[in-house]
Amino acid sequence: MVRPLITPAELREVELFKGCSDEQLAFFAKGCADVRVGDGDWIVREEESPRFFVLLCGTAKILKMLGGRQTEIGSFGPGDGFGEVPLLLGSSAVAGIRASSAARLARADRTLFWRMLHQDDCFARGVLANMEHRVALVRQIAVETPPAICKIAGDSRSAACYELRDFLTRMHVPFDWDERDGRECEVSFVSGPSLRSPSVRELAERLGLSDVPRAEHYDVAIVGGGPAGLAAAVYGASEGLQTLLIERYAPGGQAGMSSRIENYLGFPTGISGEDLADRAFHQAQRFGADVVVVRDVRAIDGVEGSYRLTLDDGRHVLARSAILATGVEYRSLLADGCDDLLNRGVYYGAAQAESQAMGGRDVHVVGGGNSAGQAALNFASYARSVTILIRGADLNKDMSQYLVERVLQEPNVKVLTQIEVAAVAGGDRLERIQLRDKNGGTSWAESGGLFVFIGAVPRTQWLDVFVARDERGFILTGAEARAAAAWPLERNPYLLETSRPGVFAVGDARKGSIKRVAAAVGEGSTAIALVNTYLQELH
Repeated sequence: MVRPLITPAELREVELFKGCSDEQLAFFAKGCADVRVGDGDWIVREEESPRFFVLLCGTAKILKMLGGRQTEIGSFGPGDGFGEVPLLLGSSAVAGIRASSAARLARADRTLFWRMLHQDDCFARGVLANMEHRVALVRQIAVETPPAICKIAGDSRSAACYELRDFLTRMHVPFDWDERDGRECEVSFVSGPSLRSPSVRELAERLGLSDVPRAEHYDVAIVGGGPAGLAAAVYGASEGLQTLLIERYAPGGQAGMSSRIENYLGFPTGISGEDLADRAFHQAQRFGADVVVVRDVRAIDGVEGSYRLTLDDGRHVLARSAILATGVEYRSLLADGCDDLLNRGVYYGAAQAESQAMGGRDVHVVGGGNSAGQAALNFASYARSVTILIRGADLNKDMSQYLVERVLQEPNVKVLTQIEVAAVAGGDRLERIQLRDKNGGTSWAESGGLFVFIGAVPRTQWLDVFVARDERGFILTGAEARAAAAWPLERNPYLLETSRPGVFAVGDARKGSIKRVAAAVGEGSTAIALVNTYLQELH
């Protein structure tokens, strides 16, 4: 007979099992795993699939992301059981558990946990008592945790205030908003002096959100933190590559501005672009990637196997390979007055920061793609009316069918076809827009917000002639890259490889990419596989 790694006698010493029968103890001991971890090792990470643990020896910390920071909210010692809350609620792990000393645990999967719960009343009572304690802890955290990291006082008509609120919203940093007249913004904090009219970079640095690369050399440097870049960071770090991701603003790219992505695999009820980007951002960090936000890459040069990236502060970073995931930006709306009212009623994209501010207003959305449809449905929950403006004859050309159907069914959403915005006007904020129909006739309409989703321009101007691009600026890869520029190697460029060996392009900035979040994630992960192949060639 094989002796189990964890014995019933050991479990009998644990308070949770003291009233259990010998049969049930033997059943649990046989079915659980004997897990050994070192000091600092993760036992379970926040948002991972849950399991039930019993800490037989050693200690552990309970860690939870609160206000964008990982915070210790409790601890476990020998004999403590944990993991029952997400298992009973059917959710992912609500907090992370990290060993604070060498530890040994009994780990039960979902099936074993539920069988013990149903078959042993003593075990069930102990688990439910633990759950009540954990719920009380969550209540205490909700009461004691400051509701906001900072407070912004300013005028909602101010473009500078909008940028600060948009950045904090996309970084999932809780903040309070105090509406005041005047163009100057003041940001106050729980402790320390206030900032007057800070830039996004200054605010990020004060909150500890903006960082610099911690090393001088990396295996792979990723430029751009949209879905493609984030996927590359996650897969690169998880496969043991020393990985750096540099994002010029906040993670998510254009997808980060989507109020709800409903056709992304694995999220049947949809997920916002902000939440998806935030999860990927923290996932990359947990695997060990260096993720730097509010930093821009101004240039890249070098030779095969040793590329140098120049940051906006003059700092240099070296990498053996690079992935360009710079994405695209919406094309400017050629209407009189747009530049004067930018971020004061006229917006490119649909930031969540402005959703509630549209309450009771008449909102206009320019564009007929999926992003425009998602934005219209989101604003419909707040605005008095939402009008989608397109130059084409109907929505079916560029919008997914499920979105077309939902848009047409929404009672306060209407679609105006074969029409464009000719001008915008207002005082401190947008007040009205001028529409031009296909025959050239014009009319004015009141508008509380104009959100623009028209076409895309790749963010590749900074590359100059470093890699081959097409006439619109999209990066060429694979066979197209070889045909457009001198290729120094005998082998052909890999699928996502640019005209520079070891430099890859993924996502919307790449010519021929499919403009879907899932496709971008796939390209990011594929690029890492190609990076691994390339790095092996260098040895």
